[in-house]
Amino acid sequence: MSDIVPNERTALAQNVIPQPDGPGLRIEKRGEATVIGKVLPGGAELFRQRLPQFQAEAAYWEGRVGTVHDLRITLFDNDTRLLFAVTFDGDFKPYIADILREAGPWFDSLLVGIWEGYTSSQDQETIETILANLFGADFFYVSNPELTVRDITRLKKLGSAFSEMLDAAN
Repeated sequence: MSDIVPNERTALAQNVIPQPDGPGLRIEKRGEATVIGKVLPGGAELFRQRLPQFQAEAAYWEGRVGTVHDLRITLFDNDTRLLFAVTFDGDFKPYIADILREAGPWFDSLLVGIWEGYTSSQDQETIETILANLFGADFFYVSNPELTVRDITRLKKLGSAFSEMLDAAN
C-alpha cells in the first residue's frame, strides 16, 4: 500500500476502519455491507413482479428498523446474480438482528423463490447463507458520517418547525 501524500484534497479524509463485529467498513457512526447471491431459475421474473410492492413498502419496513441510510438490491450478470448493498448506523451484529426482527417478513416477500438458499429470514440456514456471502467494500465514503438516521430525522423536524415559526412571524 502506498503512502498518502498530504495535500488540500486529503485534508478532509475520513477515518475508514473495518467494522468491529462483522464484515464491512465503518466511518464514525455508519457501516456498510454487501452480499451477492445466486438467482434461482425464473427468479428474475418473480423479482420484477414483486419489486413494485417491495419498493412501495420500503419506508414502512425500514422505518421499523430505524438505522438504514440506503439500501440497494439489483440483479446482474444476465439476471443470474443478486447484489444487496446497505449503509446503516452502528455495529454490524445489532443491525443484522434488527433487520431479521423488524423487516424479515418484508425481505421474505421479495426474496423467497428468487435467491438461491433463501427460504425465510427466520431460518438459520438462510441466515448462515447470507452471512457466508457478506463482504465489505474496498472503497467507502459517506457524507456526514457523524449523523445517524435518528439524528437526521430530528434535524428535519427541527428545520420544519423553525420554518413554520419564521413563516408565522411574517
